[in-house]
Amino acid sequence: MNRLVILIVVLGSLISCRSTKDLPAELPKSGTQNETAKPNGNGSYNETYSLGEVQLLDCGPVVQVYTGEKKTVFSPVNLDQKFRIDKLRLKLKFKVLDEKATTCSEFLAIEIEEAFAVR
Repeated sequence: MNRLVILIVVLGSLISCRSTKDLPAELPKSGTQNETAKPNGNGSYNETYSLGEVQLLDCGPVVQVYTGEKKTVFSPVNLDQKFRIDKLRLKLKFKVLDEKATTCSEFLAIEIEEAFAVR
């Protein structure tokens, strides 16, 4: 009887402590990629920041945004000239637009609401 109770407690602990990397990380239709993002009325996730890295490609600058272990590349329509530095890390708030970018057309376009460089 005691072994059964111990087994149930151990299994319960293992199940409740499951890693978040086992959970799917999906891209919201409009908004930033952030696990704690909370949408407001207009579909924008402008209460949270995401970590991103600027990459300068042949087609133009793109921002690779990190969500947990997932990385998604976006093409910003309004990236400030001072942030167009390869490998520059940014903390940013952005809104995913419902269209592909005009310069780097393989990526979704984003509109940056706020951004600042981080180390």
